[in-house]
Amino acid sequence: MRSPRKSTRLPVRSILPLLACLGCDKETPGAYDGPEWLTELEYRFTGTAEQGVLFNWAYVRADPYQDRIFVLDPRETQVSAWLPDGSLVFVVGRKGEGPGEFTQPSRIYFKEDGGFTVREGWGTRFTHYTADGGLVGTEIGLTTALTYRDAVGGVGLQAPTGDGGYLATPRFAASQQAGLSGGPPMEQEPLLRVRRSENGHWLPPESIFWQNIRNSLHAVPLQDGHSFGGQYFGDADRMVFAHGKVLVMQLAAGPPGSLDLLELNAHGDTLWQRRLQFKPLKLTDEWVQEVIDIHRRPEFRFPGVTPAEHLKYLEDFEETLYKPEYMPASGGLFLSAADQVWIKTFERSDTLRVYYTIPRGDMSSEPRRVLLPESFSAEDATATHVWGTRDDPMGVAYVVGRRLKRPGRH
Repeated sequence: MRSPRKSTRLPVRSILPLLACLGCDKETPGAYDGPEWLTELEYRFTGTAEQGVLFNWAYVRADPYQDRIFVLDPRETQVSAWLPDGSLVFVVGRKGEGPGEFTQPSRIYFKEDGGFTVREGWGTRFTHYTADGGLVGTEIGLTTALTYRDAVGGVGLQAPTGDGGYLATPRFAASQQAGLSGGPPMEQEPLLRVRRSENGHWLPPESIFWQNIRNSLHAVPLQDGHSFGGQYFGDADRMVFAHGKVLVMQLAAGPPGSLDLLELNAHGDTLWQRRLQFKPLKLTDEWVQEVIDIHRRPEFRFPGVTPAEHLKYLEDFEETLYKPEYMPASGGLFLSAADQVWIKTFERSDTLRVYYTIPRGDMSSEPRRVLLPESFSAEDATATHVWGTRDDPMGVAYVVGRRLKRPGRH
């Protein structure tokens, strides 16, 4: 078997919004017939050279304790805090490995005292700040001593547990997950809890939950290896992390159109769980063809391949594409600053994407249905606004806040 030398991560999340919701109708079981929340643009800002902030690849988080918006930019290696009107509050970080410097900031965690923590990479370092951006200190995370079985990438630290440990996941190579390294394809992957001993050495990771990763990886054969990406219609589990907790969305546990939500603590105990039933959507030939047509675009062409080779790639792409009878109930989720679970579906209402929200821990109330523009990438929400990013026609990234409008109000 050839070694899969080429590994191309295809931008699944950026393509999913382009897919149309075909075959939706109100007669389908699970269809929501309650009021719909709309939004209107209220805030829009970007960084400037004068401020020392330029948004390159921005990730947005709303501060759950103060009326501020945080923007994490891995390429600019900095984190900036803003008021909703675009007034810059402070900037932390710059390129480097010293105190208060970043090499690859990747995630922000907010603390109950108002401070925040910036994770780097897969958890190589965690830098702690006060609520006003004052540097508290840097904590070394990953070392080569932390391993898990034969995971070639070691372990990725996802979130602090609050007691000196971390929630973590093993970093198996795509070839391992796809069964191209001598073993069968992987169907499950553990959620880990990792801790240090009293003398500072890493203890063996403890598995606290096993997530389903079937139908998550798309491995397309090439002449000199494979191209790897996510399955567009996959129903593998999704996880989002909070400080000391993890929210799991299971898409394959119930009937079509359903999903299960489970929140676990750092010991693997289930804090709450709930099943939601949405409108089942059948996967159509038109939907599959739309994904294939997207990969005909020039930006998806491998360098140096001939038209005939690219046509063969498209044929193999379709052959290895997971095509279930029904679409998964969700294309993603996030846990908002207002403690709401936001679930992105494949439903559309005219030109708007359909989201559903429920309070974290809620067991019975009707989900709220929110309609958002397709071009808007929702990443967080407060009680009054949905926050995310949108690029203008020139490719400039803007942070956008859209006010939630109650049904019946204009």
